Amino acid sequence: MEWGFMAQHGRITRTIRAATEVETSGVEPIPESERTGGTGASFTLWFSSNVQFSSLSSGLLATAAFGLGWLQAVVAIALGSAIGAAAIGIMSTFGPRAGVGLLVQSRIPLGRYGSAVPSVLVFFKACAWFAVNSVLGSFALQSLLGTGFGLAFSIVTVSQVVIALLGYGFIHLVQKAMAIVLPLLFIGVSVYGFAKSHLDSTFDADKAGSLGFAGAFALTVAVQAARSLSFSSYSADYTRYMPRDTPPGRLFRNAFGGALLGSVWIASLGAAIGTLAFVGTPTDLVNNVLPSALGALTMLALGISTITSSCLDCYSGAMAWLVVGVKMARWQAVLVVGAIGSAIGWAAGQGDYWESFQNFLILLGNWIAPWIAVMLVHRYFAPAPADGKPPRFGAGFASWLLGIAAAIPFMSQPGVFTGPLADHYPALGPYAAAVAFTTAGLIHLLLVRITRTSRPLNSPSPTDSPTDSPTDSPTEEIPA
Repeated sequence: MEWGFMAQHGRITRTIRAATEVETSGVEPIPESERTGGTGASFTLWFSSNVQFSSLSSGLLATAAFGLGWLQAVVAIALGSAIGAAAIGIMSTFGPRAGVGLLVQSRIPLGRYGSAVPSVLVFFKACAWFAVNSVLGSFALQSLLGTGFGLAFSIVTVSQVVIALLGYGFIHLVQKAMAIVLPLLFIGVSVYGFAKSHLDSTFDADKAGSLGFAGAFALTVAVQAARSLSFSSYSADYTRYMPRDTPPGRLFRNAFGGALLGSVWIASLGAAIGTLAFVGTPTDLVNNVLPSALGALTMLALGISTITSSCLDCYSGAMAWLVVGVKMARWQAVLVVGAIGSAIGWAAGQGDYWESFQNFLILLGNWIAPWIAVMLVHRYFAPAPADGKPPRFGAGFASWLLGIAAAIPFMSQPGVFTGPLADHYPALGPYAAAVAFTTAGLIHLLLVRITRTSRPLNSPSPTDSPTDSPTDSPTEEIPA
């Protein structure tokens, strides 16, 4: 028994030592000899990443802003979470197959220059999420420690950057630990929140306004799905070190299950709290809902959860910056994301982030959804490409743009832009991302079919160095 304990202790020590070494790889393919890890890591990563304040916020919108009753909100939250979790699960399976992230693989269908556009968008999306979560975590820490915003903000941002600097292994180690710690910390607020809230609440037509019940329900689904869709652009970043023969079905189930469970739990709690009060910041949660005895524990949970979630934005934002073709090391790109995200967060730190939170989530879904459609069609329907220099802009880039264009009439960004259909029929606004996804997928499928009957697609390969400029694209594709 003693030898067994010592052996187990030795394995744990070696795992921790390996995880705390600074990752030296960038966006180049991970060699087979360095691939390791099981699919369970995807469950803990996506579960922990969804047990956080932004999940609570998206659920709170359903009842406090859109007017749904709690049970109605839970159904919509579950549906939206399932859509987003499915995207995370499917995109996670792309990592072991190629040994690189999704943005690198998007060079195949979108072309040498075309793939740089979503990479830039993912970079700025990551900076924006880093800023949002940094502000929320700072509010929680400020309330917990009784400090000024500046000190709390510094602690949160530096912690996020340090985790991202250490890289892939340390991120997975942190998320495994948080999969145990965060549920324990959130149990108290969950018991109190569900017990004290109005779970028998019904639809509030005054809050819904011109949306009506159908529009409010659809908007809740869209907001919840968009939050997880945002994560899906990162998915393969956290599976690219797994062996090539990792079972895709098992990997999908773990990533899907973790994301779904964390999202539905915390968002449903947010919807319950929304029947009591509108919570603008973590501080409001303590002042307006929770008793003081539970407040400190809740602030600790919220502070930790935002840090462990936002480190993903810092890490994957840096990866996106390298895919664009910027010549720098991964750790330098991490510092760039941290600096830009911190600047945005500091500028907005004293304000109410609810003003733009809904718009931000919906906007993400409008361009990420058609990109996912193109990637899925290419993986499952595109023919094997011929060797040769790829085009600057691939067929997938046109499909992606046309998908976005088709959604413009449905787009509804209050205070920014409202399409003609959404303007006349507000209930259609939540369907913009679905229209974009369907249109891009169908168009790209048509283009793939046409190409199949004429000539093979010329495609870049994610196996060559993606840190080269778009004009130096790779020329072979990994076999499907």
